[in-house]
This record gives sequence, structure tokens and C-alpha cells, in this order.
Amino acid sequence: MTDPHDTGARSRFVINLVGVIGIVFGVLPILRYLLDLSLFEFTVAPYEWLQLEGAARFLPPGMVLVACIVVAYVLEQRLSRD
Repeated sequence: MTDPHDTGARSRFVINLVGVIGIVFGVLPILRYLLDLSLFEFTVAPYEWLQLEGAARFLPPGMVLVACIVVAYVLEQRLSRD
């Protein structure tokens, strides 16, 4: 199953990748909506087709952020268990 000489580098890479996705498509869109920064316009591109207004704009990036936190936590727990 797992290589006994594996240091967990692949698992750490996946955890870090999930964290980057959470930051880019979770935190930055929320900051873009809160502060109305045009600098982070690229981060809201996946959510523009929904055409949400008001507080509903925060739901998709919030769901991405929560999902990334949960996935990173589960992967971290699995790594520490192994």
C-alpha cells in the first residue's frame, strides 16, 4: 500500500495544494467582496455566472473555504495516523 520509506512529502504537497485553493478561491473572493478590490477580480470569475447579489455572493467562496479546511484536516489526521 504505502512505501515504508515514504516521508509523507506527497501528502504534504496535497495538503498545501488544498490550502492554496482555499486561499485563492475562498479567502480572496471574500476579501474582494468585502473591500471591493479590483485586484482580486480573477478570484471571483468561477462565481460570476451565478449572478448572486448581496450576502448571497459570500456563499460559494465560503463553501469552498469550509470544504478546503475539512479536506486539509482529514488529510492531516490521516497523515498523523500513518
